[in-house]
Amino acid sequence: MMVKKKFNLIKSINKFIIVTAISIAVTLFLANHVADLLFGKNSLEVYTSLNKKEIHLKNEIKRLQQENARLQKEYFELKNLEPEE
Repeated sequence: MMVKKKFNLIKSINKFIIVTAISIAVTLFLANHVADLLFGKNSLEVYTSLNKKEIHLKNEIKRLQQENARLQKEYFELKNLEPEE
């Protein structure tokens, strides 16, 4: 009877160790994943940087379109001043 209790105690200790080891492994995996999201290639810092770059490029596109329209107008005005052959 005493041997059976010791065997059950050892069995439950082994289960505890296994569950603890699995829990630690899962925790480390999830912690690594969260750290990668926060500080890795897909981080919030990169996201905000890309948003700022997008805004800058959109403003640059608008400026270049306005300049292009102005230059086209100037070109056509100059073309009309040239004598036709």
